[in-house]
Amino acid sequence: MKTIKFGVIGCGLMGREFASAVARWCHLTDMKAKPEIIAVCDKNDAMLKWFTDALPTIIQVTDDYQELLKNPEIDAIYCAVPHNLHEKFYTDIIKAGKHLLGEKPFGIDKGANDEIMKCIKEHPEVFVRCSSEFPFHPPMQRLGQMIEDKFLVR
Repeated sequence: MKTIKFGVIGCGLMGREFASAVARWCHLTDMKAKPEIIAVCDKNDAMLKWFTDALPTIIQVTDDYQELLKNPEIDAIYCAVPHNLHEKFYTDIIKAGKHLLGEKPFGIDKGANDEIMKCIKEHPEVFVRCSSEFPFHPPMQRLGQMIEDKFLVR
């Protein structure tokens, strides 16, 4: 199984939700890859402490997201910053060659979204998606399998 090493930018509620989804990954038995959080970034020391207390895999802690982007061990970034920062952070992450799981909306307005989409098109080697941990909850995996089985059994 391939391990995808993540950095988390924004360690508030959604960052912790992502960490919880990573912790539940062991329930998913048919995945070809697994996430591992190795680095965190936030301006709030209490948020960083939650991660370092909860996750023994953390090897980098910083309040400067550019430091995560320079880390060659990080494959992907989960970014949960305020909406007005999405354009700057998302485009910096993509330009750094890191895969991105970002929160909705992708930009505070259409202009910001256009810039993010332009950057995505300029870097087709980077995997970019709007994050949702819900599909990886075991009940949702089971429901998805039930739906697929129904459609395949016809």
